This record gives sequence, C-alpha cells and structure tokens, in this order.
Amino acid sequence: MFQINPAFGSSWQGRLNELAHIVRHVQRVRAFGRLSLRNTERLGIVHLYYRAGKLVHIVGSRGDVLLVLEELQQWRNGFVRFDRGVTTRETTLNDEHEQLFEEVLQHLYRYGVVAASPKIDLPRVIEGNIIMAAHDAKQLIAPWEWQMLVEATRRVSLAVAHLVGPLEAISVLQDILDDCSSAFPAFASLRISPSGYLQIVDRSHLDRLSRTELLEGFTALIATCQYFCSPIIGEQEAHRLIIQALQDIGPTLVNLGVFRVDQRLLSQGSR
Repeated sequence: MFQINPAFGSSWQGRLNELAHIVRHVQRVRAFGRLSLRNTERLGIVHLYYRAGKLVHIVGSRGDVLLVLEELQQWRNGFVRFDRGVTTRETTLNDEHEQLFEEVLQHLYRYGVVAASPKIDLPRVIEGNIIMAAHDAKQLIAPWEWQMLVEATRRVSLAVAHLVGPLEAISVLQDILDDCSSAFPAFASLRISPSGYLQIVDRSHLDRLSRTELLEGFTALIATCQYFCSPIIGEQEAHRLIIQALQDIGPTLVNLGVFRVDQRLLSQGSR
C-alpha cells in the first residue's frame, strides 16, 4: 500500500502500480494538491492537479491533454507522488476529461500495470438545488450558508484542538490554516483565537470570493482537519470525530457539498 507520512503536510507516494489507490484516496478525502507521475523507463512526467478531490488541470511533456493521457496508457513502470497544497489557479478540465483519465486507469489495470481500486462516485462539490451554472459562477453566498460555514469551522477546529491538547492546539491549527491558505489565499484572514479555535476576524477578503470558491475553501478546511487527525487516531476514527463535531449541522453541510459521510469507510472492520 502507498505510504502516507504522518508528518502534517507531507506527500503520499508509491509506485505506478498504486496509482489507482492514491487517486481514490485523493477523491475520498477531497484533497487539494498535485499528483506527479514519473516514468522510470523513459523520460516522462505528468502533473495532475486536484481541487477538493476533483481533477481540474493536467500538465505533461506532450503538452496537449489528450496526447498526455494517450501516452500515459503506454507506461509500465514509474513512481507516483501526491503533494498536498501544491495547487494551480487554472481550471482547464471538465467531467469528460476526468472520465478519460478513468479510462486510462482501467486500461492500465487490464494490462496489469496498476492494482484495482473501486471507483468512488462522490457527490459533486455543490449538489441538488444549489448546483450553479457556469454563467452564475459569481453568485454570492447566502447569509444562512455563511453562518453554517463559520459554525462548522468553530466546531471542527475545537475537535482538533481537544484531540491534540491545549499546548499543541495553536501550532496545529496554524499548520492547518497555512495549508488551506496555500490554495485559498483569502483564508489567511482566519486567525486562531486564544481559546484555541479558528475564527474569522476579517470577512472582507472572503466576501470577495464567489459562492463556489467559498464552498470549495471550507471543503478543503474540513478535509484538512480530518486528514491531520488520521495518523493520530486512524482514518476511520478521524472521520467519526468530524461527524460528531458537526452534530446537527452535518446534514446541512452535506447538502451544501462541503462534507460527505463516507459510509464505506465507517463500515470497515464492522463486518
């Protein structure tokens, strides 16, 4: 299985045959970062950028995305590395491109290059009645939605602070904040209160973001908090911790698309 260094902010890495497992992990935790694939048989490198677990941009030595994916099908040996927080502002891909990448994974599996990993059908970042059309991308967030996001931030950060203890809470939450701010600079307007939780002291920067960007940012914040807890208490218990912290506002956050209850993860070990 691929390695996840318990040091916060470190990379996830493995050989090419673990590519599908790493991709599924990125999707499951809705990670933000860069997935780098390096060919060890011939010169070649591909960078895939993820935002909230969704593939948004690809860069390769061949230039054109379709040519990059076509060449990737011919790879047989290499290394894979996912660097959290290494992001890009470019969004050049859509669901069709992500499906093409899934077909590449299936092709590599058929040839025995990568190990099988079941496809995870994640809900879209924004679902149901609140899916926004592209032309409406600058829609502002509703006041009640903003209130839910602020309360979620308070509850989740307090849960993390309680887990690590009062002496470590401030430095840990600062690490989490720095990690999210690398992808969302406006989140630098969040501060750590003396009581040990993240609070918003200046809304002016966040108010300039569209509703989509705000939801993606808070998705990253919650996912990062859960990721930090995983090496300490285990991935399953970290997910339970976040669910328990959110309590009654959890279903609302699920509907907003900033949190997802992973039933598959929760059921592991219960059979």
